[in-house]
Amino acid sequence: MNRIRLDHPLWLLLFLSVGFVFNLWSVPLFDVDEGAFSEASRELLNSGIWSATYLDGEPRYDKPILTYWFQATSMALFGINELSLRLHSVICALLWAGAIYAFCREFIDRRSARAAVLIFSTTLLITLIGRAATADSLLNLLIALTFFDIYRYSCYRKPTHLLRVWLWLSLGMLTKGPVAAGIPLLVSMIWMFSLGQQKLWTRSIFSPWGWLILLSILAPWLVFVWREQGSGFFTGFLIEHNLNRFSATKEGHGGYWYYYLVLLPIVMLPWSGLMLGLFRRAKALWLRPFERLLIIWFAVVFVLVSLSQTQLPHYVLYGITPLVILFAKYRRVLARGRWQWLLPALPLALQIALVLYAAPLAESQNNLYQREMLAQAPEVFDLHYALLLAVAAGLTLMIGMLGLSQWKRLALAGLVQSATLFLLLLPALAELQQAPVKRAADVAQRMGVPFVAYRIHMPSFSLYRDAITERRAPQAGDYLFTRADRLDDLQHRFGPDAIDVFYREGGIVLAQVLPEDARHE
Repeated sequence: MNRIRLDHPLWLLLFLSVGFVFNLWSVPLFDVDEGAFSEASRELLNSGIWSATYLDGEPRYDKPILTYWFQATSMALFGINELSLRLHSVICALLWAGAIYAFCREFIDRRSARAAVLIFSTTLLITLIGRAATADSLLNLLIALTFFDIYRYSCYRKPTHLLRVWLWLSLGMLTKGPVAAGIPLLVSMIWMFSLGQQKLWTRSIFSPWGWLILLSILAPWLVFVWREQGSGFFTGFLIEHNLNRFSATKEGHGGYWYYYLVLLPIVMLPWSGLMLGLFRRAKALWLRPFERLLIIWFAVVFVLVSLSQTQLPHYVLYGITPLVILFAKYRRVLARGRWQWLLPALPLALQIALVLYAAPLAESQNNLYQREMLAQAPEVFDLHYALLLAVAAGLTLMIGMLGLSQWKRLALAGLVQSATLFLLLLPALAELQQAPVKRAADVAQRMGVPFVAYRIHMPSFSLYRDAITERRAPQAGDYLFTRADRLDDLQHRFGPDAIDVFYREGGIVLAQVLPEDARHE
């Protein structure tokens, strides 16, 4: 039984398909991030302005332009749908897996390279980001390519490897800005200095050909975005979305030094148990240049994101690629201990809890929007959901009883985890949070009138109705997109008979502020 060859190409295809393609098209976009990226790309395509991005007609300074170009191109080819909007991330995730495979095959062996693909395609956070309509899959692909060619250049000293480092780094900056350059520069400096390669690092940093590549890629777009938005993008992106995110908590996200200590074991499921053995062996692994680079890569990212005052789960993803490679190389040593087998059960236990406590969870909410949104939870987490969950739990139990090595059983359990996540949990969560928004957008689109968003930020509404939704103070006669917990405020503002609600589902409301002559006395 231990001879089951999970490294067969068909197994790799199955793991990658389940991790990044399975059920991709049937889950509505999640707000805010997926909705914001996709709506900004739609507006770029409609306006013909390819140098800068706008969201609901207002300048959007969150990210540079490359992701929007890819997403808008996909939209132009395949229309507005979940598959086309997430396609760029899926392609980047598959290329990311391919890059890891090639790197591991070159510097470890073929079996470890294939094991790395299995680990990659079942790690929780990687599979979530690898199918999300955001910039992060592309960014992490480019960061990985940058590091892989840094190592190749250190080994072979070929100029082509150095030029590729600059190419990936430049494209990364065009994707998400300074983070794509800052992490590789800091990590490579620490690593090369620790190996006595200071001169090599310095020559690489001041390579005139490298700077020419950087300027050739960035300068044309910077000129065009300046012409379109003036200094607004530079101050908004560099200061507000980079310096201020690091030095101050933004949008209520983070600021706790222990945040990623708690989060990392969750996002690495089902492979979290391998981290303990890896950290125990870190001192011995440090003596090897290959492993030292991977350790520094992970450690620098972990420290930087922990120090940041704005903390989001996907930030730590910048440092997960080296963990995947180390797990693959030392899989037989690290995947030991029966306690590790408890970890794949955690996602299933969470979903069992959702089935059992869906109704009390809805009733316990004080906020009207959350209460109405969760009111459908008992219908979503129903008997059918529970039966499919029982099948998944049974499969996981059977896998645990197979006479396979521990890492293979974890890989198969990860496959079940991914299938359960993308067949059951994500569609269920989307049905609660996003399906009412999508259905509201369909109603609004058929009406063919302008809408105003009142104290709500869910950009997928604009995307699905294929029109900008203004964000301003409402006036008499306006049609509104809002939430159930905002109705009291509207009625207080305009009068108890002034708000005509014609759509209300899951806490999402479409209403009109009636003109004064149409209100009841």
